Amino acid sequence: MKSKNGWGLYGQILVLGLGPALVLSIILGGYFINARIQDVQQELDNKGQLIAVQLASTADYFVLTGNPSIITPLTRVLLEDKDVQFIEIEDISGGLLYSHNDENFDSQIQSKDKNKGLLRWYQADIIQYDVLSDDDDWFGKDSQEKVLGQVRVGLSEAFMEERQNEILTHALLIAMVAMLISALIAWLSAARLANPITRLSATVEKMAQGDYSARTEVQASGEVKQLQVGVNTLAGALQQSEEVQKHYVKSLISAREASEAANKAKSEFLAVMTHELRTPMNGVLGMLQLMQSTPMDKEQDEYVEIALSSGDHLLGLINDILDFSKIEQGSIELENSYFDLHSSLQRIADGFKAIALAKELVFELDLAEIEHLTVNADETRLRQILLNLLGNAVKFTQKGYVGLSVEAVEFADGKVKINIVVSDSGKGISQDNLERIFDAFQQEDASISRQYGGTGLGLAISRQLVEKMGGELLVQSASKQGSRFICQFVWDCATNQNDQIKAASLSEDSKQFSGSILLVEDNEVNQKVALKMLSTFGLTCDLAVDGVQALKMCRQRAYELIFMDLQMPNMDGYEATKAIRAEEGLNQNVPIIALTANAFYDVKTQCLKVGMNDYLAKPYKKALLGDLLASWLTIKDAPDSCADSNS
Repeated sequence: MKSKNGWGLYGQILVLGLGPALVLSIILGGYFINARIQDVQQELDNKGQLIAVQLASTADYFVLTGNPSIITPLTRVLLEDKDVQFIEIEDISGGLLYSHNDENFDSQIQSKDKNKGLLRWYQADIIQYDVLSDDDDWFGKDSQEKVLGQVRVGLSEAFMEERQNEILTHALLIAMVAMLISALIAWLSAARLANPITRLSATVEKMAQGDYSARTEVQASGEVKQLQVGVNTLAGALQQSEEVQKHYVKSLISAREASEAANKAKSEFLAVMTHELRTPMNGVLGMLQLMQSTPMDKEQDEYVEIALSSGDHLLGLINDILDFSKIEQGSIELENSYFDLHSSLQRIADGFKAIALAKELVFELDLAEIEHLTVNADETRLRQILLNLLGNAVKFTQKGYVGLSVEAVEFADGKVKINIVVSDSGKGISQDNLERIFDAFQQEDASISRQYGGTGLGLAISRQLVEKMGGELLVQSASKQGSRFICQFVWDCATNQNDQIKAASLSEDSKQFSGSILLVEDNEVNQKVALKMLSTFGLTCDLAVDGVQALKMCRQRAYELIFMDLQMPNMDGYEATKAIRAEEGLNQNVPIIALTANAFYDVKTQCLKVGMNDYLAKPYKKALLGDLLASWLTIKDAPDSCADSNS
């Protein structure tokens, strides 16, 4: 088995078994081969020298007589030896007296047979001894010897090469046999030790892949057996744990699916109900706003104001539920823009002064530190937060005061750090309930709901919105000592006069515009509300009751702006917008504003995807409609005269 990071145990055992044997075989084989080759060379040298000496001892008479018949029989016998290839006899002066070679030698040389190899030459002197001398010291005198010539014998090296090849062949065979024996021993050892480890590794790998039913056979002994038993025990424990975990996961999945189904049903219910509620609310509030612009006596004006206030309160409850659902799903988005903070807070305070005065409360307002301060934030959400806080302050205060102030204003690096404080002298909140009041659908106690009313969502939504805006909502209160709600923010502030002018221009209440508008709306009440409101801004409006009619009218006339309802028969607003954008006609690039009572889902994102430019939720206030028109249309230079002509 080859591991991912190198040789496995099996390979390591084989290497450890074969490595030393291979090294010893090379060392010993080399030593013995070298010794045997030297022995062969020595044997050839001894043979050649012996033949030369023997031939020299019998060649003296040939040298003296010059008769080749004396030496030829002997040389012929010697040449029968396969190693002896050449015999030469020279006289004392080096002259060649006799030369005889093997008959096959010449043909082998001519055929360039390299098996014969080169000749190794051996020589011996031909000496004549004076045996008739009477000298007693005959053996000790060199003068008794006379060199007559020299015998040279040439032996072929082929014999030596053949012997060397035989030695090498035998050595390799012996080494191979030794290696095979070593390999067999190493293989048996590796199989005995590595196979159980390999099976263990395979079992652990299966367990790592999640197969806890894998087991290894307990066949080894000693420590390996203990390891096998341990792995099987671990696998059993993991398998049991996995079964328990699967049971819990299955339960959690079932619970999650049930929760998601319930949440989806809740969301769908809210989407449907809010659409059905906001559609008639748009007619009620729209008509009341239009009625306010008609001549009425004081009593009628009071009735309309009460109806508007009640409608706004009902719409606030609907919006609270929607906002809380959006916050739960994390789908609420901020729309930051520059606005005059002082003017915005002043308008909020003006709306509560009359309410506080009706309860004989003093409304304290301190905005001196932020005069002419323009900040970049979501004015709508800030207004929603402060309306909730001031509404609670007025509701829970029976005597004394209600206040709106700013504190701890600090400027640094184009940003402003500010605390917006809503305070009152009301019943206060006990220390035990300070955190509980920020929970959804929770109030300090059940009697408050019965006495003062409310859903318990205002503070929960306010804290979530403050945190969404990057701030923090703090509360300081004690029972029967009033309360202070502190909204801490850090915002970008305007650094030049243009930003302040821009913010001021957005706060204008009355505007007149020029241009023609196409209203696409199927609900008759909403048609009347929208047409009347748009006419008060000096605009001429055409009406289409569905997407099909709107598409036909867009092919006939160019418009400066299109208000598109989303849910309509025949062709809805999404399909109508896609068709208008797809056609190269008069209104392919005209701004299209979505009108819908469905404010639960992220409708604005869907509208932008199909090619719409902006979004207006029903029911809408006339002032909000005017701000939206100012974003897309040109304001007339003489708004007063236009207003008079349309009245």
